[in-house]
Amino acid sequence: MYKIINKQSGVALITAMIISGIAISLAGIVMYRQQIHIRLSSNISHLEQSYLYAKGMEDWAGTILEKIYKEHKDYDSLEDDWAVVLPPIPIPGGVMNGQLFDLQARINLNSIARPKPKKTPQGGKQGGNIPHQPTNGAGGQQEANGANQAQTKPDIAKITKKQLVDLISQLDPDQEMGPPQNLVDILSDWIDKDQETRDFGAESDYYQSREPAYFSADSLLVSPTELRLLKGMDTEESKKIYNKLLKHIATLPIKEGKTPIDTPININTASLEVLKAIGFDQGSAEKIQKQIKERPFRNHKEFEDYLNNNSEVTKPEKFDENLEIKNLSVKSSFFLLKGEVKINHARLFINSILERKNGKVSVIMRDFRNP
Repeated sequence: MYKIINKQSGVALITAMIISGIAISLAGIVMYRQQIHIRLSSNISHLEQSYLYAKGMEDWAGTILEKIYKEHKDYDSLEDDWAVVLPPIPIPGGVMNGQLFDLQARINLNSIARPKPKKTPQGGKQGGNIPHQPTNGAGGQQEANGANQAQTKPDIAKITKKQLVDLISQLDPDQEMGPPQNLVDILSDWIDKDQETRDFGAESDYYQSREPAYFSADSLLVSPTELRLLKGMDTEESKKIYNKLLKHIATLPIKEGKTPIDTPININTASLEVLKAIGFDQGSAEKIQKQIKERPFRNHKEFEDYLNNNSEVTKPEKFDENLEIKNLSVKSSFFLLKGEVKINHARLFINSILERKNGKVSVIMRDFRNP
């Protein structure tokens, strides 16, 4: 009898230990999940706070740009307050930082979709050739004036393609991802609405053979990151060139409804690479940047006079004939805000495109990807 009781006591003890172990495990799981929920709730709360700080960063950027416009609306330069790089700003529980960039210091890829200017004299019919008229009569003089006005409109698409080819040639001198013109053809096919393939381009039939399959956009670029979808941009060499390109390109709108939007390159803020893509040689580009640091160009005429009166600066060949100077400016309307907000373990990135129109700033695009 004694031995039986002893065995029962041992079983009871083991059972109690097992139950205690299960209870402790369940309690641990409950506490672990509770900690996860607490951390998750905390992160969500901090992300919501970060979003508000990011919105505040946009408001700050808009205030600065509007202030600069009131001070001098005819030009923008890297000497302005918006271009100052601020140190990280402490906030409750974390830190925030941001910086503004001039998107018109870059080549607008969407400009390659600009239609060719119509050579239509005032009062004439579109699409017809301009007949030669004597200039000694009133009618002939009017026709000639109309033709001259038509000829002053630059072919922005042609100019942009040339600039993009020159820019890629600088960044990829060994043509590791092929001739620069190839990428221009591929990009043109990606943007245009037809399915006709250019010499080295690609349309939906090519992209449908990819894995995974997708269609060509057949519309303007929304973000420079779309370049990663283009034919030939999946190689290691192309990825390196792509990362270099990002600093010098933009994807800005070219029309609002039926109204064209001009996005000329701002000489005062353009990088050395962009100045060379415009057509200036290394020495001339460096001298232009040196002049801008001493005194930015206040208007377009100042820049033209500087080119015409400075013997140390060589204008690109056929610069005036190609009317490329018409696609240059000294002021900007589009800016990029890149910011980061960190509160405890939460981190939020913000990339906002700001448009300044008639002195008023609005956000036209925003994303929260990690740059």
